[in-house]
Amino acid sequence: MSKTRLMTAATLGVAGLLLTGCGSASPGVAVTVGDEQLSVRDVDTAAREMCTALGDQFEAQSTVLPMSFIRQGTVQLLTLRAQAMQVADEYGIEPGSSYRNDVAQRRRTAASMPEDVRETYVELTSANALASDIVDQVGTIVLEERGVTDPTTEQVTQAGVDVFNQWPDANGIEIDPRYGLESVDGVLTPVDTNTSVAVGQTAKDGLKTEPDAAFARTLPMTHRCG
Repeated sequence: MSKTRLMTAATLGVAGLLLTGCGSASPGVAVTVGDEQLSVRDVDTAAREMCTALGDQFEAQSTVLPMSFIRQGTVQLLTLRAQAMQVADEYGIEPGSSYRNDVAQRRRTAASMPEDVRETYVELTSANALASDIVDQVGTIVLEERGVTDPTTEQVTQAGVDVFNQWPDANGIEIDPRYGLESVDGVLTPVDTNTSVAVGQTAKDGLKTEPDAAFARTLPMTHRCG
């Protein structure tokens, strides 16, 4: 996990893994991924729990983030997880050993966290491992169907990535613009999606796509994490 923000889909390490099509979600809906909807309340709850889970780490690193960045990272990971699970369902597969090992490691890390936030921490921080696991399994299936024998790791990964990149066009992914996320070269990336114009310096600081610790420390406690 990054020292300054949540691990996000953009740090997955598999280039252009997902989200080639994004639009505006319905009122009250933060994210629509295929046939699954996540409400604004879902995102807010998960973001608060992640803030609590990372509290000791942030304190040790003297890290303070605007809650908007926590929510943004939460949306990225929830979206990634939802897409990965739906792709897995379509191919009739279950998350494999690499994902289970990652989950086990994160459960050990979460053991020192408040009990009521552990599951959220594990679920979100293991989203990248889940997606990578599903990508490789799907890639293997696709290449087998094509008659490719003894494929390289790179071929397997690319075949799985291609499936993920094509999935949004067929199934749809919509994200409320409030979260400042858009697809950039196939990866869900923080951008300024605000329709208003920031005039004052404080307003401009609030629209930055990278965390500003000095700005975060000026926010009320309910609007910051750390």
